[in-house]
Amino acid sequence: MWDNQKRTRFEELRKPGRQLNAAEQTELAAMVKELEAEEAAYLKPATERLRRENDCNQKRQLELAELVKRKQALVERLENVLAEAQAEERALETELATVVAGTQESKADD
Repeated sequence: MWDNQKRTRFEELRKPGRQLNAAEQTELAAMVKELEAEEAAYLKPATERLRRENDCNQKRQLELAELVKRKQALVERLENVLAEAQAEERALETELATVVAGTQESKADD
């Protein structure tokens, strides 16, 4: 954690339009590197948690995608079964109509 003196020096070195000599540029670069390292350390737990959550979400997404594929395959199978059942029903209705018509013709011939 930076103290007020270090923060003030950092802001002073970053003032717009300020021309920095080589030593000041090196000092500012070191301060930026230190600040980035502190931020990285501070954010590490949250970053790791987000990485774990992302891994879980990716795994869940793959599982859901597989379930969607299986469900689509089931729908296709059910549609095929339904189509076959409807075709069978039409065939039965046609045969029934033929038998009924034949029965009626037999009665009419009597």
